[in-house]
Amino acid sequence: MAKLQDLEERIDRMERLTEDLIKKVARLNVENFYLSQRVTALEQGYEYRNPVLKTSS
Repeated sequence: MAKLQDLEERIDRMERLTEDLIKKVARLNVENFYLSQRVTALEQGYEYRNPVLKTSS
């Protein structure tokens, strides 16, 4: 039974790691989208305010 419990614990850790990675990728996607919008605005000659991006970590 120890092996089964070890496997279940490893699966739980992997699930938490996966959730953390999904959150980080989502955050980076938001930042990338913002930066692409800012670049587009700057290329078109608009002044673009610096946002206050709060880090989640």
